[in-house]
Amino acid sequence: MQKKKLFISSAAAISVIGLLLVVPLSGANAADTSPASSKKPSGMTALSQTTGTSVTVLAGANNISFATCPAGTIITGGGGQTSGFDIFLTDSFASGNGWAVRGSNRGTTAQNLTAVAICLG
Repeated sequence: MQKKKLFISSAAAISVIGLLLVVPLSGANAADTSPASSKKPSGMTALSQTTGTSVTVLAGANNISFATCPAGTIITGGGGQTSGFDIFLTDSFASGNGWAVRGSNRGTTAQNLTAVAICLG
């Protein structure tokens, strides 16, 4: 069996795509106008953000902060927050069922560092 190639002009392709974008959907294909928070798609599990305990990073020092996911959830990612521009995150990684961030304070005053975990479940 030999396959045949179909060629259409770019103008014709754009017209067809434009028509698909302009024609309103109705019936089963119509957009759901209810607020997103009112229902969750079946089979979907929610993500939650868990903030760890803030730690003090003294001037010229390093420290590490941990955030742990609640029981029944699993870690999917994370990051960290600082209280100032003087702290640089030097590490950010999964640790057990949570997230860890390490920060280095290059300033002249103490700053705070807080880990944030993104948990599934």
